[in-house]
Amino acid sequence: MNKTEILSMEDAKDWHVVGLVVQGNPKKIPAIRTALLAIPHTEVPTFDEKIGKIVAVMQSHDQHILLNNMESVKDIDGVITVSLIYHQQDEQPE
Repeated sequence: MNKTEILSMEDAKDWHVVGLVVQGNPKKIPAIRTALLAIPHTEVPTFDEKIGKIVAVMQSHDQHILLNNMESVKDIDGVITVSLIYHQQDEQPE
């Protein structure tokens, strides 16, 4: 397989899961949460609107897609910081 081919989730040998803490403007937490949930394979298990923190979990079969998704969080209006707090890679045997 060459680098230009796109790997499907079914053909993936790896699966990545990350946990993020997103600090944002408390007044914009509902909009930030909505934007996060629009990112494929992203969940928001908990958030605190009063202090402006959201816990997000992202998954992908491709580390580059996952990195791009994580980077895109910084561009959401109202986001102040994004902290990676967890990363797990599940490698499947060939």
